[in-house]
Amino acid sequence: MDLFSDAYPEVITKLQNENKYLKLEKEEEKEKLENMIKTLHKEIEEIIQKNVETNKELTNAKDQNKSLSLQLENCKKTR
Repeated sequence: MDLFSDAYPEVITKLQNENKYLKLEKEEEKEKLENMIKTLHKEIEEIIQKNVETNKELTNAKDQNKSLSLQLENCKKTR
């Protein structure tokens, strides 16, 4: 069938072509967004893991600080 036959006037053919193009663009953008979401999710998971590790280190530092404070108090008392 001719692109510009009576069944498909030029305007309709142009609209069909534009529709195909826009559908393709939509799919490409959807894929990009899905990839970006996956990447951001991975980054969030990494940040959460780093936060857990930092909290453990902070807890250890607090415990060491308490221990050193007690040792310092004991030294002051024995003097």
